[in-house]
Formats: sequence, structure tokens, C-alpha cells
Amino acid sequence: MPPVADTAVVLTRVDYSETSQVLVFFTRGHGKVRAIAKGAKRSTKTRFMPGIDLLESGRLVFSTRQERSETLATLTEWKQTAGLPGLRERLDRLYAAQYVAEVTAHLTEDWDPHPGLFDALAAVLAELNRSQTVLPAVVEFQAALLMEVGSWPRFDACVSCGRVGDLTYFSSFEGGMICRHCEPGRVEKYELAAPGLDWLRAVEGAVHSRVAAPAEDAFETAETPPSFPAPPPRSVAGAPARGPQGGGGDAGHQPGGGATPSREPMPVCAAFGVLNYHISHLMGRAPLLAARLLPRAPRRPRS
Repeated sequence: MPPVADTAVVLTRVDYSETSQVLVFFTRGHGKVRAIAKGAKRSTKTRFMPGIDLLESGRLVFSTRQERSETLATLTEWKQTAGLPGLRERLDRLYAAQYVAEVTAHLTEDWDPHPGLFDALAAVLAELNRSQTVLPAVVEFQAALLMEVGSWPRFDACVSCGRVGDLTYFSSFEGGMICRHCEPGRVEKYELAAPGLDWLRAVEGAVHSRVAAPAEDAFETAETPPSFPAPPPRSVAGAPARGPQGGGGDAGHQPGGGATPSREPMPVCAAFGVLNYHISHLMGRAPLLAARLLPRAPRRPRS
């Protein structure tokens, strides 16, 4: 097979030897590609080679015998186009970027291209590189990812009876919201308050238009900050989602140990929590850094 050129983001990396790396790229035209970079860390007397870093964006050339998941491609050329140094200036930005890389790597298949999702990934990394709050960008990417892989839940009505009112719980197994009339018979469920549900509906509308018309060149359009949905015009007096009920395990991620300041709006915290809960069920485990993205619960002063 002749060499293939594409644009890509580095999702994961593993040192293979003293001079080589095994990398997982998410490319625009070929989807997720696993490749070995031979000699990527081989330095000389005149040039230091640190290797290819996590979350870098760039243009790559690789060769492979066949497009199969068990086949490692061979990276022959890599040119970085975006190093995103702002991600490493703040811990919450780095956690958020690593979170989106992890869920992308787990919910996509090798050699299955999603140009719209690649554009969303490039845009969210560029936004996190300079943003002061991280959850709005992450929630929009969660929505884009779930829509692209065909696992976006239903938030407009009860998935059991079709009612559009009294929606109080989300079920990952059922694939959407459950009203209070159908909720008692469900074991797996996640309580979601109205402000968080309003935020999710706003995100759904914003992402639908962006995924339907992906950008021609993600690295050029990523320089323009994407527009994220504003908080719904509703009082935020209601509490955010309280977390999973029943067989949800630790996928709900209760606040604690997070690095994000408490200035994140409560509805976006609830929206992130329910989408992360759904992603956790799809992955079969909770994303490693999800709990770090939620605001810390305030500590009570000792008496």
C-alpha cells in the first residue's frame, strides 16, 4: 500500500523501546490509526528528539499493509502543527484534554473515519488551550462524540411512555429520560434536575448544526473559538444531578478531589455528569479523569 497522508491528533502514546513509540492517532480521513514510530526518540549530537507528545496535532504520513485493527501502521513522517502549550498551564485544562482523548479512543473503532468528530476534537482542544472554564467545551464534545457513534440519548420525552413532562431521571440502558411515572420500575437510573436537562437540549441543538456541516480544515477553523450554548434562561435554584441510582457503580463520579474552580455553572456540571454516566456505561468503566473535572465540594470549617 502506498504511503498515506492525513491530519491527526495524538490520543495515546506508549514507549516501545529506547528510541521508538507506539501511538494511537485520530485522523480526519482514516479514523483511529495505531502506528509505530521507529526512531522517534533517537537523538544525535546536534539534534535532541523528545519523541511525539500526547495531544499534539499535526500532519502525518504512514504506511500499512492492510487497514485492519490488529495491524500496526508504520509512521514515516510527522509534522506538528499545534503543540497547544496552554493545556499545560492549568491542571483543569490538561485533565479535560486527556478526558476527551480517552473517551474518543474508547468509543471509536480503528479505520472508521468520522470527519465531523475530528473537527469537534480539534476545536475542543483549541478551546481548552485558552479557556478559563473547561466544562462547557467538554460537554459539547461529549455530545458530538455520542452523536457521531450513534449513541446519543433521548432528552425530549420519556423513552418508556412518551410523556414530555415530569422528566426526572436518565437511564443509560433505556437510552434516554424517564418520567416520574415510569421511574419506580427502573433500577438503573440517574437523577437529573431541570436546569441540567435544559442545558443538554441547548447543546443538542448547537452540536447538530456543527456536526451536519463539518469544517473543511479543522486546524484552520480551530483558531476561531467555537460558540458554546449559553446557560438556559431558568433559575438555577434546583440542585444538579444527584448521581446514579441502583446498578450504576461509581460511574456517576461524586464531586471531590477535582481541579476545576467552583465558578462552573451548576447546570453544566449536571449535563457533564449525565453524559459521563452514559459514556461510562458504553465504555464498561468510568473515564479515569472524570471526577477531576467537577468542582470541589466546599469543606466545612472545623469547629
